[in-house]
Amino acid sequence: MIDTVSPSLTTALKHAPMGIAIFDRSMRYLAHSTQYLTDQGLAPDLPLLGRVHYEVFPEIPQYWRDLHARVLTEGVELREDGGDRYVDRHGRVEWIRWSMAPWRTDEGAVGGLVLYTEVVTAAVEARLRLEAAEARYKAVFEQAAMGVARISPRGVFLEVNERFCAITRRTRENLVAGNAADLIAPRDLPGAQAHVRALLAGRLDTYAAERRLIAGDGELLWIRLTVSKVQPRGGLAYLVAIIADITARKAVEAEQERHQGQLRLLINELNHRVKNTLATVQSMAAQTLRNEPDPVTAFEKFELRLLGLSLAHDVLTRESWHGADLCEVAQRALAPFTAAAGRVSVTGPPCFLPPGGALTMSLVFHELATNALKYGALSNLEGSVAVAWRFDPATRALSLTWTETGGPAIAAPPARRGFGSRLIERSLRGELRGQARMDWRPEGLVCRLEAVAPLPNPPSPELGVVASLDERR
Repeated sequence: MIDTVSPSLTTALKHAPMGIAIFDRSMRYLAHSTQYLTDQGLAPDLPLLGRVHYEVFPEIPQYWRDLHARVLTEGVELREDGGDRYVDRHGRVEWIRWSMAPWRTDEGAVGGLVLYTEVVTAAVEARLRLEAAEARYKAVFEQAAMGVARISPRGVFLEVNERFCAITRRTRENLVAGNAADLIAPRDLPGAQAHVRALLAGRLDTYAAERRLIAGDGELLWIRLTVSKVQPRGGLAYLVAIIADITARKAVEAEQERHQGQLRLLINELNHRVKNTLATVQSMAAQTLRNEPDPVTAFEKFELRLLGLSLAHDVLTRESWHGADLCEVAQRALAPFTAAAGRVSVTGPPCFLPPGGALTMSLVFHELATNALKYGALSNLEGSVAVAWRFDPATRALSLTWTETGGPAIAAPPARRGFGSRLIERSLRGELRGQARMDWRPEGLVCRLEAVAPLPNPPSPELGVVASLDERR
């Protein structure tokens, strides 16, 4: 069988640039190339002719032995272009690309096989390293806690991870079919485009910003965005965008800002009201002491006026200083003066007054009731007081009448106006743009008040908290 290979073929095989070996049906060597020996780590002059392949290389795996047998029995051609893993006698791992085919006798029978081998260890290991790197990249890319996307300079999504899809509430197919600009809220788009132009022009290496994003369900989201430019060697540039959902944080910041604004408003409102209250108390003290020489009497009058003011504050505090209803203001202010039920009647439609107006009317009711208690209808056991008003919600016009009956007969109007009368007139002019007319009839005083009730301010949540705390004291 060895003689069947011609000397010219043996010479050609010896100098072939790849590993080639020819075997008979018993897998004895008939011829081989020098490169075949070199690839196996053997001496170039090692005699192999006539030796059995499996005796020379006992480490050949059963897998390859079965393939040899199949070629010899079935006459088929087999190959492995990707490379098979092979551990040689020294324990060294090599990767071999091979092909094997039968050779036939003149009668057409399978006389043996021809084996072509090429050591591709370097190429296979480089490929495996690349595949491992790609696998690691894919694992990091897909498992990243942030949303990550590769985007072309034109805004086309080249690759997105699952977290990016979850944050934007869009499918991978929807993102890849669209454009990055479609996700940015219109108000933020010019700024985003300017940053991208700076990146592509090389003026920036990376940029970070907070952007509003239109989610797949139409909701507006806030994201923290970091974008970098990547320029592969010999390839086209692309952008890597990393996003995090900060919608919840932005909502908290907005709530904090709103709360800070309300606190500033609260401080300003309290400052204004404290100043006004102190000015009112100062005026009451000065007028009371100036017009009443007896200190004990002056103290009693001043104390009663402070009580009337505090009652009005109680109503306003409960209403978070939004204002108070005129009916409740009247009832609270007049309660200390009604020793017997039915002596004072209060009637009129709903009329909600702002804080300043409520305090003014409380002082007015207190002064009128104090006068009635000393000199008028409440100074005996038979007299009564009727408080009635009309109110036009459209024009905010308020017309109120204080009518006393059953008290001591009035011979003539007072010779001079007291502090109470001046307080009523001054307060009405300041807060309610109104005026008062006193009609001293024999049967009793009739006081007519004409005023304009301003619209109350919106309620303040912080003042409501203050009110609730105050009520628990």
